[in-house]
Amino acid sequence: MGKPVVLDFGEFSLNALLKDTVIAEKFYGILPVTVPLTTWGGEAYGPVNTDLGVETPIPVIPPGGLAYTSRGGYLCIFYGQTPAWPVEYIGDIDGDSWKRLMKPFPLTVEIRKV
Repeated sequence: MGKPVVLDFGEFSLNALLKDTVIAEKFYGILPVTVPLTTWGGEAYGPVNTDLGVETPIPVIPPGGLAYTSRGGYLCIFYGQTPAWPVEYIGDIDGDSWKRLMKPFPLTVEIRKV
């Protein structure tokens, strides 16, 4: 069924649902976490400072998708970009609320359990 989380950017929040995967479960276990973000095209990413390992990386994540990569231990939030390499698909932002990320947004996010 997945686990609900909130991505709090300070100015606004987005609800998301983590998938039922080993990596998503490990990510849920380190919450809450504050992530300083860098943007590249239609992706925001930043370090979670924890190695969550590797399970089943995939090359494409849909807009609104949340991912983790063990290369640097980064959380990735996709809103239009294709990953530079295969990543662990760990969750989705609810509905089309991810489109808010297509406008300027704060470059720090706190992810926490609901």
